[in-house]
Amino acid sequence: MEFLASNQHSILRNTLLILCLGLWACSSSDPDPPDKEEPCQNDETGRISVQELQSFYKGEVAAIPHEGFLEGVVISSDQEGNIFGSLYIQDKAADPEFGLEIRTDLLDAYTRFPPGSRIRISLKGLYLGRSEDGWALGAVREIFGNPALDRLPALETLERISLDCGADPVELIPRTLSPEELDVRFIHTLVRLEGVEVSDAYESQNFAEPESETLVPLRSCNGGEIALRNSGYSDFHMSRLPEGSGSATGILLGSEASPKLLLRSESDLVFDAPRCDELFPPERSDQVLISELADPDNEPSARFLELYNAGNQSVDLKGWRLVRYTNANDEPGGVAELDGLRMPPGSTLVFAVNPEVFEAVYGQPPDVQLRSNGPADSNGDDNIVLLNPFDEISDIYGIPGEDGSGTAHEFEDGRALRKSGVLRASPEFRPEQWIIFNDTGKEGTIKQPLNAPVDFSPGVHPDPEGSS
Repeated sequence: MEFLASNQHSILRNTLLILCLGLWACSSSDPDPPDKEEPCQNDETGRISVQELQSFYKGEVAAIPHEGFLEGVVISSDQEGNIFGSLYIQDKAADPEFGLEIRTDLLDAYTRFPPGSRIRISLKGLYLGRSEDGWALGAVREIFGNPALDRLPALETLERISLDCGADPVELIPRTLSPEELDVRFIHTLVRLEGVEVSDAYESQNFAEPESETLVPLRSCNGGEIALRNSGYSDFHMSRLPEGSGSATGILLGSEASPKLLLRSESDLVFDAPRCDELFPPERSDQVLISELADPDNEPSARFLELYNAGNQSVDLKGWRLVRYTNANDEPGGVAELDGLRMPPGSTLVFAVNPEVFEAVYGQPPDVQLRSNGPADSNGDDNIVLLNPFDEISDIYGIPGEDGSGTAHEFEDGRALRKSGVLRASPEFRPEQWIIFNDTGKEGTIKQPLNAPVDFSPGVHPDPEGSS
């Protein structure tokens, strides 16, 4: 009988052990949160600044060797499935200076670290790397012998990340921008883009193709562009993209050349206004002038073109274009689209090809960079036309089809400056509206080569000295 009792006890113990192991295995992929009843103490010892964290990176994925922690505010949510395998934080709830991706296998992270939660991350042994133009933390794996960031296991994520003691979630205030104002400093932070709409080609389509990542182009009413990065596994991937225009809130990803916006939920798109063409119809103006063309004798890379709004109303240059007719060509050559530019009354816009040289020469950056051999890169014998959105000539310098050399519109090694009293554009070239410097021009021009920066006035019109 004692043997039977002992044997039964052994069987029961082993059964309980198996059940316990089974329960542990089932829950290991999504472990219980730490015991919230334990005493909570915020020890400030070991806080690591953003600058210290970045100093560990030496050009490739690097282990963090020091004890310490980083603080941040959670800005992401995986509740609707558009974000997977990442937790995004920034240093402050508003006007952040730093954003970070944490790669993790933790599922339903929003239940433990909801948006607005203040958290601490234990850093020693984690790996720091780059995620396009942003920063990221995670584990490491090798790809062809090179270290690469990987996701942290769920259990380790919970061991390393803790909520700040006694801190309730805070209100997140996205940084409000237009696509034209995006900057790599804002990567992995929460932003809100105002005045955007889905590109025409994606109207009436779904957020994403099933089981695949879909990039949906968003464009600004001012001409800038960014892509929505939508997951084909999100809860809303089969929903129809909204019509009209409005705001888009999300986490900025990507790079300076290819920015992307990651939505947290379908409600991050709020399109409650008409489409951009209805809000900002194309407009004419006869008070936007070509005010200066420059070909410095001493530095060809410092050439520029200037526009001036002589009126008392702002002018949206959506649909406007600058066109260069090179030498004696009567067919247009270089074209510059002016979408996204707006000119307040009395303002100028300076276009240049080489911003670095321009700033080094004139002590200020140009407003807009254009490609070489275009309207802002003339050697003085070309002709420039300003077209309005209706393909009408609004203003003109020179005579298309006529090489400028030796004519009344040559500005080689000099400049052409619109006189201060000219307040209306002209669809025909009128030499009497200009002060023209050159090396071999026709009578009526000033045969005097000019040097940058002293003989030029980019961004200032009228120019008191040149117009006297």
